[in-house]
Amino acid sequence: MSSSLSLIALRHSWTRWALAFFLIAALLGLMMRSFHVMEMPVFLDYKNILHTHSHLALLGWGYLMITGGIIFSVESPSEIIRKYRKLFTLTLIALIGMLITFPIQGYGVWSISFSTLHVVISYVLAFRLLRVLRLQSRGLGIRLIQIAIWFQLISTLGLWALGPVTSTLGRLHELYFMSIQWFLHFQLNGWFVLGTLGLLILHLERSQGIIKWSLFQFAILISSVIATYALAITWAEPNPLYFRINGFAVLLQAIVYLWIIRIVFQGLKEIRVHRLIRLLILAALLSLAAKTLLQVLLVLPSVAVISYTVRQFVIGFLHLVLLGVMTFGVGAVGMLNGDLAIERSTEMGWLIVFLGFLSTEILLFTQGMLLWLAWGFIPEYHFLLFLFSILFPLGLTLLWVTQLESKTQATSQINLTSKNPNTNYSMNKSLIWSLGILGILMTSCGGGDTKTTSSSSNSTPPKEVKADPKGIGEIKNLDLDEEIDENLVSTGKAIVDMKCTACHQLNDKRLVGPGFQGVTNRRQPEWIMNMITNVDVMLDEDPVAQELLAECLTRMPNQNISVGDARGILEFLRKNDLEKAGEKDGAL
Repeated sequence: MSSSLSLIALRHSWTRWALAFFLIAALLGLMMRSFHVMEMPVFLDYKNILHTHSHLALLGWGYLMITGGIIFSVESPSEIIRKYRKLFTLTLIALIGMLITFPIQGYGVWSISFSTLHVVISYVLAFRLLRVLRLQSRGLGIRLIQIAIWFQLISTLGLWALGPVTSTLGRLHELYFMSIQWFLHFQLNGWFVLGTLGLLILHLERSQGIIKWSLFQFAILISSVIATYALAITWAEPNPLYFRINGFAVLLQAIVYLWIIRIVFQGLKEIRVHRLIRLLILAALLSLAAKTLLQVLLVLPSVAVISYTVRQFVIGFLHLVLLGVMTFGVGAVGMLNGDLAIERSTEMGWLIVFLGFLSTEILLFTQGMLLWLAWGFIPEYHFLLFLFSILFPLGLTLLWVTQLESKTQATSQINLTSKNPNTNYSMNKSLIWSLGILGILMTSCGGGDTKTTSSSSNSTPPKEVKADPKGIGEIKNLDLDEEIDENLVSTGKAIVDMKCTACHQLNDKRLVGPGFQGVTNRRQPEWIMNMITNVDVMLDEDPVAQELLAECLTRMPNQNISVGDARGILEFLRKNDLEKAGEKDGAL
């Protein structure tokens, strides 16, 4: 009896901690959105918050829910406590360590140590699960889970490569960024997507019978996941061959996804589940279908380039996978396993999260399309994005508080249709908790009279570097008129809106990259234009550009901007400096 209670306690702790990390990640995401709409305290560093947000979302919420779903679906109940409780505790230590250290130091000794601990723990857990899965019936669900685990292991090779690449080639080398993309690609497209789909199909098989796939179908699946990594390579090396490989691979992946969507959709029609579970599975399938459609468009090289140069598309696609496919999918699995409560407050929480997901995805992709067409910004775009993002922590707080109060037994929920007599009381109490916690957190992250600056006051001044002040490229000498050319400004503004403002602000505050304010007073016009038109060579050879890259740790992509368009951007930056700094061309 005591072992059963311990197992139930572990299952509840597993999901409660996963939801807690998801809630914290959502609050950090909201904080990042607030950088565009209000003054933030000087001690908050955007990049550090971004690193914390992504690590908790991937390694906290996503990792815990998928591993928990696998463990509680396939492992013998008598073995779970013995084999996984200590691993769970160590995982929490690693995650809490990342939560504390990443906001303070970004990528530093302590944050990397906790991240490494998480990777090592994941190896132990993965190989224990693979041994258990080897003894299971070889249906499609188990096979997909096995493949997902192997992709999770493969993804970590990118992390281990960072050390040797950094020590031999430096953080500025293309291999450094390709290693990071390796990790993200196989985490998203291998581990998260296939792990979620495997768990959903496993539950369908247990009520409808084993689903078999041929080796040919599995070969298409695996090869498509591997080959679509070619898109990440084109970001650093835009070779036409890589675009062709990616185009062929996304067509194969579309075929595989359509097979899987059909299987899950047909199976869903033949089983009885709570309406919330059904709706979450449908949301996950629709998100997977949208992901498939977007990837098919990447067959066109021009669209493939836009997919990683317009930041709204990048963020929208990441959220489509992590929030759409994975979150709604593992949420449904959690309720099927009995690990996530089903109450009226839960339905309200998931509805709020879904509305936040839908509204922000529409905003991101619409704005990305407008920038691609050079049609400018949606009025109050950043404020609307911030406003709709509030729905995520609001809905998640409701889910988390409900989960804390829940006494749900960890049993199958396939035929769950009963109602809790205390539902109304629980929902009202949870909603009050949600609004209260959100209000406290919202007011605590507001700004004050302190102005944000691009660097801390006690930072060491950058070392003087001997470099050609005009940079490296075809722009050798440039004559500028004293008067601002408004036609060039208009041309430059359209390009800056489309390709630059997601990473750079027009003031002196750093987001992903440094703020634009004062750039014509710090850099000569030839340097600015060469940085725009010859970015790869500048990042590889120009000492000043390398210092900026070392500071920001995000490589500026080559967006194939012409000399004429770069001249328009320069004119726009001159006008921006004149308006915001009171002077322009100070570097001349």
